[in-house]
Amino acid sequence: MDTLFTGKIVRRFDETTSTNELAAEALKNAKVIEGTAFVAKYQTQGKGQRGNVWLSRPNQNILASYVYYPSFLKTDQQFYLIKAVSLAIKDLLDKYLIDKARIKWPNDIYINDLKITGILIESSTKGDYMGSSIIGIGINVNQNQFAEDVNATSIVLETGIGCNLEMLFSELSYHLEQRYLMLKRSPKGLDSEYQNALYRLNEKTNFTLNGKQTELTVLGVDELGQLKVRNHLGEIAHYGMHQIKMEVPKY
Repeated sequence: MDTLFTGKIVRRFDETTSTNELAAEALKNAKVIEGTAFVAKYQTQGKGQRGNVWLSRPNQNILASYVYYPSFLKTDQQFYLIKAVSLAIKDLLDKYLIDKARIKWPNDIYINDLKITGILIESSTKGDYMGSSIIGIGINVNQNQFAEDVNATSIVLETGIGCNLEMLFSELSYHLEQRYLMLKRSPKGLDSEYQNALYRLNEKTNFTLNGKQTELTVLGVDELGQLKVRNHLGEIAHYGMHQIKMEVPKY
């Protein structure tokens, strides 16, 4: 699946601490061509949201970070980049999992109640606009065992069929570029697709809010990327990702 610029340049590593760190170090030293990908077979310190660690067995999954320059986005629009990336991964997974993938706000991908993809976007800004963005993506592909305390799944666990990682990386690059080009043309054009793909949309869900457990109904996401929820009294509120945490059922 050919692309214009995404994944045209690939820097490959057998082992590294984090592909996001590799990309960040490269950006410090020189101008990195847009779409350049940093790919590793194994990460010793993979980074996830909220300071979590992304664990992956060697040679079994996709561990990649792409460099983009979304300077057409204002800083208060940066959640649209998360939308584009999340939808790109859903596009990829839908081929294998027949529309089972759902986006767990803000940007994890779940199959039912099990995590299959993690996304970590680290960006710089230039005044009121975005500068560079490092898009870190970890997709569970051929790993068939996870730690007991980890709610995770993979393509092979869901389908019984292993995947060629090189082919999957090529497909990922293609879908990522397509969504990025859509983002350039019309950021708001991603809204309805992202909304409809949300995990637990219109369902009552347990959250931790201000250190307390509470049940809320997921209504969607606003323009700033805040989660829109309704409580048992019918009151509607909006929360940022550092204010509220969705509690996923454990199995």
